[in-house]
Amino acid sequence: MKVKTFKASNLTILEAKLAEFINDSFNPNLAFVFSSVELDILQVKSVFDKYRIMILGASSCGEIFYDGSNDGIFEGSVTVSLVEINQSYFAGTIIDGHEISSMELGKKVGAWGKSHFQKPAFIIAVSGLMANGQEIVEGVLEVAGLDTEMFGGLAGDDAKFVETFVFNGDKTNNNGAVVIAFDTDFVNIRGLATSGWVGIGSDKIVTKATGNILYTIDNEPALKVYKEHLSINDEDLPEIGVEYPLLVKKDGREVLRAVVGIDKEKQSLIFAGTVPQGAVVTFSTSPGFEIVDHTKKDIVEFFKDAGKVDLMLLFSCMARHRALGPVISEEITEASRMTGLPINGFFTYGEIGNNGPTRCDFYNETFTLALISEK
Repeated sequence: MKVKTFKASNLTILEAKLAEFINDSFNPNLAFVFSSVELDILQVKSVFDKYRIMILGASSCGEIFYDGSNDGIFEGSVTVSLVEINQSYFAGTIIDGHEISSMELGKKVGAWGKSHFQKPAFIIAVSGLMANGQEIVEGVLEVAGLDTEMFGGLAGDDAKFVETFVFNGDKTNNNGAVVIAFDTDFVNIRGLATSGWVGIGSDKIVTKATGNILYTIDNEPALKVYKEHLSINDEDLPEIGVEYPLLVKKDGREVLRAVVGIDKEKQSLIFAGTVPQGAVVTFSTSPGFEIVDHTKKDIVEFFKDAGKVDLMLLFSCMARHRALGPVISEEITEASRMTGLPINGFFTYGEIGNNGPTRCDFYNETFTLALISEK
């Protein structure tokens, strides 16, 4: 596997970089592309039209690129990893999510992957502000197997919360999934998901919820409870809600769920993943810069047994950047320092990943790192 990773601040530079890197000695057939909506996603996709490259592309809430010469954090740009790999080791597609549930979308992804490889592993990006990341993950695992390796994230739109996109070489979709499946007989995918967010305040009960839509907390309208607890107005949501997710306690496990939308009429909150009715929840927040130290320790520990790495992709929650500012670059540079390789990724509205030996899950507020290597 050969990899070249770079950043471009505009479409002209993107075209020039592709022309510079693609030549007789490097002929990529796969690309991971993460772009700000400021650059016009359709135009970004069109730059690749002259090349025969399978693309996994997503709109972002900030771009991540580090090669040892910057701080790793950008806005209004596009980052690219070009990969040359045996064509038989991977497959790609984009699956429309309109008029089907998030669970059904996940099942379609899983079935498509299984139709190509006996034991696929996935990199996935999902568009659509109503998408339920948890149900997508559960759908994939139900069909592809509970031990399936999968990493990715929910596309962003520079914190506008209006419309997000995924794209490949053929299509752009504002409600669906773009997927690369790898044959695990020939390709390894493994990774790390770590957070550090902590619960604040008293426990509360989810008294009415359907999927990722939360209607009442302790029999009070969810939007009202959220605004009163954080002392905010409707106009502050959903953006500030990403920084103060719910810590959901259910069946002996804890997950974070970030607000991605509100319904003023129904006084409900729309989350990036499932918030089960009957679950115990509490509000949560970043404890400050110690989160970065927590993440760096987890990164060092993880890389003790990481093995060979050809490509690093990072899916990091936009809230980490919003809460911690430039210091968040220390997480990015630490991961790159461990391998000496560039890192490519984007700030997301939700993360998908396996944390070590545990099964794949859907997260918010996490630093989710995926390592890909050819066996």
